[in-house]
Amino acid sequence: MLATGADPRTLGVAGETELLGRGVAYCAACDGMFYKGKTVVVVGGGNSAAADALLLSRVAKKVILVHRRDTLRATKIYHEPLAQAENVEFRWNSVVSALLSGDRLTGVRLRDTVTGEESVVDCDGVFVSVGRQPATALAVGQLALDGGGYIVAGETTETSIPGVYAVGDVRTKPLRQVVTAVADGAVAVHMAEKYIAENR
Repeated sequence: MLATGADPRTLGVAGETELLGRGVAYCAACDGMFYKGKTVVVVGGGNSAAADALLLSRVAKKVILVHRRDTLRATKIYHEPLAQAENVEFRWNSVVSALLSGDRLTGVRLRDTVTGEESVVDCDGVFVSVGRQPATALAVGQLALDGGGYIVAGETTETSIPGVYAVGDVRTKPLRQVVTAVADGAVAVHMAEKYIAENR
């Protein structure tokens, strides 16, 4: 059973690692409540970023969604709710060029990808939602992987090699949360027992 998980993609900005847990976060569902009534920045434009921004809009005083393009890549189902959220602001064609901090994050510097101009946004937290990187290095060339590098495994969790199972965030799936990983584990154990019984 492979349960190697997936790591969040980082911004690659100086101080990011040092500010983890002190203003930099990668999971709105996990850490959003720490920012109740505060101002947060969400970086990204895909489904994860859109979902994080919506979740945080119910908790934070203000949500600033920063995206390097001029429109979201997220599916259309997110567009209208985000546009209607009164406390969500969009910063299009922008990337985070620096994290500003004392003991904690105090803001971000944004660079306009079109003009190159920079501006400072004061905030209490930054949620980085620019995708995840599956930990599948050991599976490359051995198991079928999808376009994102995740192990292809359906609801039985069985991979392209019989008797090998992928559990949790490392496998192709629509929702990556602890509850789905736990369910995968239960399914994988059942399928492995069945495989062993049938192949003695």
